[in-house]
Amino acid sequence: MLGEDSAYAAVAVECAANQGGFWTFHDRFMADDQTLFTEAGLRRQVDFEGLEFDELWRCLTEGETAPLVVASYEEGHSRGVRRTPTVFVNDVEVEPRFEAIRAAVLQAAGTAGASE
Repeated sequence: MLGEDSAYAAVAVECAANQGGFWTFHDRFMADDQTLFTEAGLRRQVDFEGLEFDELWRCLTEGETAPLVVASYEEGHSRGVRRTPTVFVNDVEVEPRFEAIRAAVLQAAGTAGASE
């Protein structure tokens, strides 16, 4: 399963997502911002983003988004995911580069080679 820090970060990010703060929190955790592992650091980030700390803290401490995180992990495990990020287009793993993702999406949409 996920390590303790990874699980905490994933649950916290999903709690932030409930208030529209997914990407900022995702990016801060991915940048290894250790301050987010303390209540004071988390509060500063929540305040900075204009989110509601009490709501995020309740979500985090009650594990409200933990089932989503566990389900996501289990799906990744069942698909053989070994790294982050891993991208799938129509159930086919695609190299996580813009050009590869774009080509796969265009192919899936039946517009490969069409002008933009």
